Amino acid sequence: MNVLRRAILYDIRKPSKSLTLFLLFLLITLFCTMSFAVLDAVQNAAGSLRETVGASFTLRGKPLEIDADDNGYSMEFAAIFPKDIQKIAGNPEIKSYNAQSTTSATADGFIYPSGMPSGPVSENTESAWNHNFTNGILTLAEGRHITQKDENVAIISREIAKENSLKLGNGLSFSEPSTNVKIIGIYESDPSMEFDTDTIFTDLGTVGNSIERVDFFVTDPVELETVMARIEGDNHTLQANTAEYDAIATQLATIGRLTTLLIIAAIVVSATVLLLILTMRVRGRTHEIGILIAVGIGKSQILAQFIMETMLLFAAAMLVSCPVSYAATTQFQVYLQEMIGATAVAIPVRNIVLQYAVEMVAIVVAILIAGYPIMRLQPKEILSKMR
Repeated sequence: MNVLRRAILYDIRKPSKSLTLFLLFLLITLFCTMSFAVLDAVQNAAGSLRETVGASFTLRGKPLEIDADDNGYSMEFAAIFPKDIQKIAGNPEIKSYNAQSTTSATADGFIYPSGMPSGPVSENTESAWNHNFTNGILTLAEGRHITQKDENVAIISREIAKENSLKLGNGLSFSEPSTNVKIIGIYESDPSMEFDTDTIFTDLGTVGNSIERVDFFVTDPVELETVMARIEGDNHTLQANTAEYDAIATQLATIGRLTTLLIIAAIVVSATVLLLILTMRVRGRTHEIGILIAVGIGKSQILAQFIMETMLLFAAAMLVSCPVSYAATTQFQVYLQEMIGATAVAIPVRNIVLQYAVEMVAIVVAILIAGYPIMRLQPKEILSKMR
C-alpha cells in the first residue's frame, strides 16, 4: 500500500480528527490572509494620506545686498530663472509647483473693499498650489484656478465681486501698471482667519516680472529631505514646509507598528498552536508507528505518510479559504473605509502564494519536530512503548 493511499484512508477513517485539523488549518489560513490584507490596506491608506496631506519646500533667492536710508531699507535677492525651476520640477518625486511673485496694482474702474486706491496682487503659475489655498485659508467658490497656460486672467475675492458687481468673465483693469485681466474665479476666505480680501490672484507676468518664491510639492513627504538634498545651487535657499505632515507622521508610524506587531504576535500564537496540535497527533500514534515498523515500513515512509495526511487536509483548507477570504475582504472593506480611509482591500496573488508556501513549510517542520523523538528510537524501543 503506497504512502498516498494510506494517507487518504487514514483521513477518511478518522473523520473527527481530520475535521478538527481541517478547521484549524482553515482558521489559521483565513486569519493570516485577512491579516496581511489589513496590513496592506493600512499601508496603502497611510500612503494615500501622506499624498493627500503632502509636504513641500520653498525655493527663494539668497539675499545679495541691503540698502538702508532714512526711510527704511530694501533688500535685493538672487534671481530665480525658469530653467532652475524646470530642472527641479523634473524630479519624479515632484508632483507640482507654483512660482509666485507679490506686488501691488492701482485700480482702474473698480473699488477695493478697503477703499484704498491700490491693492496687493499675487502672481502664480498654479494658483491651486498657492499656500493660502492649500492651507485652507481660502477656497475657490466659483470658476477655476489659474494654470501655466493662462495669460491675463485673475481670481478675485467675493468682497471685490460684490463691491463692483463683478462676475465670471468680466474684465478688470489696472492703471499702474496698465493692464487688463479676465476674471476666471472668485474666492472666499475663512472668517476665522485674517486675510486681506483686496488681494487679487493673477498669472505670473501679468503685473510683475520677477519670481520671488517657488513652492515645490512632493508626492510622498517621506522623500522630501532626499529631494531637497539633490538640489544644487549656491544662490538659492530652501525651506521645508512639513507642518501638516508632521502632525500626522507620528500617528501613522504608530498605527503601522501596532498593526505589524499584532500580526506577528498572532502568527506566532497560530504557529505555536499548530505545533502543539500536530505534536499531540503524531505522538498519539506511537502504537500505529510500532505496527507499521513491525510490518517492514521504514521511518521515512511513515513520516511521509504523516506529512501527506496533513497536506491533504491543508489543500482542502486552501481551496475553501480562497472564496471565503474574498467574501470576507469584500465585507471588511466597508469597515476599513470608515476606520482608516482605505479605498480598497486587495489580496495580491503573490502574497497568497507566498503565504501558502510558508504554511506548508511550517507544517512539514512541525511534523518533523513532533515525530523526531519517536523516530530516533530503535524499533525495539518503539515496540516496548506499546506495552
